[in-house]
Amino acid sequence: MRKLILTAALAAMALPAVADDAALLIGVERYRDLSRVSGGTDVTRADDDLRDAGYTVLALTNGSARDMARSLADFTTEAENADRLVVGLSGRFVTDGGRAWFLSADADSPTLFGMGGTAVSLDSIMAVLAKTPGQSVLILGLDTGADDTLDTYLREGLGDLDVPQGVTVLIGAPNVADDVLSDAVTRAGGDVMAFVRDNRRLTAVGYAPQRLVMQPQAGDAAPAPRPISDPTLSFWTAAQAANTADSYRNFLFQYPNSPYAAEARRRLDEIENDPVRMDQLAEDALNLSRSERRAIQENLTLLDYNTRGVDGIFGPGSRSAIRNWQQTNGFNQTSFLTAEQISRIDGQASRRAAEIAAEEERARAEAERLDRAFWEETGARGDEAGYRAYLDRYPTGIFAEEASNQLGQSRGSNLARAEEEALNINPVLARLIESRLDQLGFNPGRVDGRFDSDTRRAIADYQVRSSLPGTGYLNQPTLARLLADTFGR
Repeated sequence: MRKLILTAALAAMALPAVADDAALLIGVERYRDLSRVSGGTDVTRADDDLRDAGYTVLALTNGSARDMARSLADFTTEAENADRLVVGLSGRFVTDGGRAWFLSADADSPTLFGMGGTAVSLDSIMAVLAKTPGQSVLILGLDTGADDTLDTYLREGLGDLDVPQGVTVLIGAPNVADDVLSDAVTRAGGDVMAFVRDNRRLTAVGYAPQRLVMQPQAGDAAPAPRPISDPTLSFWTAAQAANTADSYRNFLFQYPNSPYAAEARRRLDEIENDPVRMDQLAEDALNLSRSERRAIQENLTLLDYNTRGVDGIFGPGSRSAIRNWQQTNGFNQTSFLTAEQISRIDGQASRRAAEIAAEEERARAEAERLDRAFWEETGARGDEAGYRAYLDRYPTGIFAEEASNQLGQSRGSNLARAEEEALNINPVLARLIESRLDQLGFNPGRVDGRFDSDTRRAIADYQVRSSLPGTGYLNQPTLARLLADTFGR
C-alpha cells in the first residue's frame, strides 16, 4: 500500500522553527506494469534516523507519478534554506547513456519519448542538491547488474552520470541504501567515505573526498564554511533542471559572462544539433494527417518494413519500421521522418508496386502460355482421352468449358452438385471447409461460408491434387479427405 509520510510537523517539535536540513526518501518495490524490485522500499526505513539527526524528512513508498511530483516539489521548497541535503531513491532506473531517470510505480514500459510524467530526471535532482556543495548526498538503490535494452535508445541502469560539483552520489543494491543512511550519513562523526570503502556493494561517484562527515559529533569544531557560490549558480541550476534549448538560451542572454556560460553553450549546441530532435521538429512541422501517416505505413509495409498495423498512428511498430528503413537507406536512425525521406519512401513503394504488378503479369502470361501449350497436346486433338487429360491438369483452364462440353459433363456436374447438396453443409461447416482449403494453400477466396467461383476452383484443384475427380463440388470422399488431410501444396 502506498504511503506518503510528511514529517515536517513532527520534526518541528524537536527542532528550531526553521529547519537546517532536508531529506527525501522514495522507494518503489511494486510496479504496475514492470517487474518487482526486491528491497526497493528498504531506503524509507531510515526516515526515523534522519529525523533524529535533525532533517525534515519526506518519505514515499510505492508512489505514483502524482505522489512523486508532490514529494519532489515539497523537497525543493525545503531545500531552499537547508544546510545539508540527502536524497535516497530505490527502484527502477533507465538511461540513454548520458542521462538517467527514476521510474514511479505507475510507469509503463518506458521509451525515450514516451516516459511522460512517470519518470524523474536525476539531472534535475542533482541540480537541487548542488545548492549545498560538500554536504549533499544522493543514494541510488538499484539492481547494479541490470542492463536490459528497452528500445533503440534506452536501457536499464544509470549510464554515465554528469554529477555537479560538490554532490556525492552513492550507488548500490536496494537493500544497502538504508544501511549507509543509518550507519554513516546520520551517525554522529560517521565517515561516509570510509563506510563506502569498507562496503564492496557501494560505489561513490561525483564529489568523493577522503573524508565526508554529514553528522558532526558534539563538541566537534564547526565544519568549514561552504565556498561562496557564483551568484548565477541558482539560475544555472534552474536552466539545467529545465534542460531545454530555451532555458539555456535565456541563461546565456542574461549571463553571457557566467562561469557556466561555456557549458550552457555546449548543451544548447548539443540540443539544437541533435539529429533526433531535428528530425522530430521536421516531422512535426509537416503536420501529417492520419491518412498521410496511413499511406506512409502502407508504403513501408509494401517495402517489407513491418509497421505492425496500418492505422495512421505512429506507434512503436511504425517508429521501429522507420528506423530500419533509415538504416538501410543511409539516414540517421531517429525514427522521425523528413519531407525528403517521405518522398523517397513513396518513390520506392511506387517502384516496388510496379515491379509486383509486372511480376504478376509475367506470371499470368506464363501460366496462360503453358495452358495453351498443354491444350494443343491434349484437347486440341479432339478425342476423349485428350479432353480428360486437359481437365485433369486444368479443371478451370482457358479451354475447360470447351472440354467439358465436349465430354458432355454438364450431366456429370448436375450429379456432382446433387451429391454435395445431399451432404447438407451448413454455413459453419462451409467456413471450416474454406478455411481448410486456405490452410492447405488452395486459395478459396474470402472465407465467408459461400461457395463462389474461387471456392469451386479451389475444391477442383484440391480434388485433382488428391487424385479425385475434379468436379469442383464436394462429395463424401472429398469432404472426409479434406478434413483429415495434412499435406501442403
